[in-house]
Amino acid sequence: MSSIPGAAWIKSKSAQLGVVPSKALGQNFMVDPHFLSHIASLAPKGAGRVLEVGPGLGSLTLPLLERGFEVKAVELDSRLAAALPETVKEFAPESLERFSCLHKDALKLKPQDLEWEGEFSLVSNLPYSVSVPVVLHLLSSFPQLSSFLVLVQKEVGERMCAKKGGKNYGIPTLKLAWFGEAKICENVPRTIFWPVPHVDSVLVEFKRKLRGQDLREKTFFLIDKAFSSRRKTLKNSLSFLDKSLLEQSKIDLSLRPENLSVGDFESIAALLS
Repeated sequence: MSSIPGAAWIKSKSAQLGVVPSKALGQNFMVDPHFLSHIASLAPKGAGRVLEVGPGLGSLTLPLLERGFEVKAVELDSRLAAALPETVKEFAPESLERFSCLHKDALKLKPQDLEWEGEFSLVSNLPYSVSVPVVLHLLSSFPQLSSFLVLVQKEVGERMCAKKGGKNYGIPTLKLAWFGEAKICENVPRTIFWPVPHVDSVLVEFKRKLRGQDLREKTFFLIDKAFSSRRKTLKNSLSFLDKSLLEQSKIDLSLRPENLSVGDFESIAALLS
């Protein structure tokens, strides 16, 4: 039976490897075994396969393996990537055949890197500095990524899951909504981290919805253009488009971009085809 190391082991291992969590990168190691087990219990069951980005010292990897998942971890830090298999061997030797680790930048991950044909989920404590870019890259690159459960900075989570018309509603909200539905499932106490961050965190849950991908690039282009001048109305922020084309969309051009759904932007993109 595997066990989950606590704060003392995490700090000792970090010192042994010469790894210091980077504030600039938003790195904080999770050190509460009970909460880590809780996160693993919430992981989408799906096909039983989990991608973990930024596993660090393996504190979430172990409870995921304990739950029976096949886990592929992607770690940018070479020291952590080299140490992680040894950690699994130490704490969960019976799970080694269900575990692998890639030393790679998740933003450059390609389908051939995973060699998974069927569905899988993303379950991660994402580095705060790249959480949204990583999620959007993986969703666009891996159609078989059917769901995720990620721990992110609260402010980021609120942007990911914002409602139309709100101050947090913007580019991350709309682009994520293109792929499916996201919601905040619970707040995360700061005390589960080392070092203790100065920001709050949340768990965000996501489920992919089937959607044709032919208009994605044009829709995302329009979203970027509209929000580059957030305070302007659509009539002004999308003024580079033919006026008659915008009128065909039957969207009120006096609205600001935060008042449009991803479906509204998609309908404009369809007229550009």
